[in-house]
Amino acid sequence: MIFNFVVRRLRWLARIPGAPHLFEAYLMTWTVLFHRSRLAAIERIEEQILRDPGVRLCVHRFGGTGFVLGDREVAHLHGNGLLDVELGRDQADAVVQAGLAQPHHVLGHSAWVSFWVRTDDSVATALHLLRLAAER
Repeated sequence: MIFNFVVRRLRWLARIPGAPHLFEAYLMTWTVLFHRSRLAAIERIEEQILRDPGVRLCVHRFGGTGFVLGDREVAHLHGNGLLDVELGRDQADAVVQAGLAQPHHVLGHSAWVSFWVRTDDSVATALHLLRLAAER
């Protein structure tokens, strides 16, 4: 998958101003054109989580939509459906062990986890992870 290749082998591109956002535009375009159910799920997650008090959206520094609570980004969602959530190390380990998410796609076993939003069936788990992050 091109996302994994870019993230793992071309990570240095993230230092070039605008490059992460250009790549994010590519990911979102691909999703819009070829994965309509994923796009619908992403949109539903954004709509639902914005109903929670104090949550707002921002542009994530490496592309994607950031979810901010107070002055802290608690998660971000890439255009290909990859949701990264900061839970704290113990809670991240528990969520991974329960099979709800995977270790973060770059940081591995850390305070962050990754979860793939693929269809409407993914929305409930994604919202659960986002709300766990908001409770921290």
